[in-house]
Amino acid sequence: MALGRRGRGFFEKAAAPVVNGLAKTRISPNSLTVLGLLLTGTSLPCYWLARETPVSFVLAALALALGGLLDGLDGLVARTLGKQTAFGAFLDSFTDRISDSLVAAGFMLSGAVDPYLALTMLTAMMLVSYARARAESLNVELKNVGIGERAVRIIAAILGTLLAFISSSILFYTGLFITAVSTVTVAQRFIAVSSALSGKR
Repeated sequence: MALGRRGRGFFEKAAAPVVNGLAKTRISPNSLTVLGLLLTGTSLPCYWLARETPVSFVLAALALALGGLLDGLDGLVARTLGKQTAFGAFLDSFTDRISDSLVAAGFMLSGAVDPYLALTMLTAMMLVSYARARAESLNVELKNVGIGERAVRIIAAILGTLLAFISSSILFYTGLFITAVSTVTVAQRFIAVSSALSGKR
């Protein structure tokens, strides 16, 4: 989608000073990827503590934001350093799936999202990623197809978690939103692949 491209373009311009600074440290892009995953993981105890201490939602949102930021920077740093590798791309995609699982688990641990919604949300998110991976193995590009790309879901999770400090029910509705946009995206990608491969059946 054009919105996705514009969003990425804006992020790359805004992050340029940070990317250049990180590049000067010669930090490994893969290290940024792993660090981003670890930061996302620190949101889990925050979600759990939010059952009794709502301010912990703010800490969970901060952990997600920092983890998401590093996840967005690793590829830019790799490109700046000329260190784009097949393994780096694999690691990035692999850790993204773990991060998605951590977000769903965190929502459930907060007590605001029941296990059924958390599982449905996780399933929908995984299908979004699987659809793209499987399509690309068939030489069908889906990078900008769908309203619920990962950046949209992460931003929703961060904002929903932050606002849950006001009312934990907001996190429940955030889970519904993420599930809905993920499901729509799966349908959009299924239709796109079906159309692209219609003459090859």
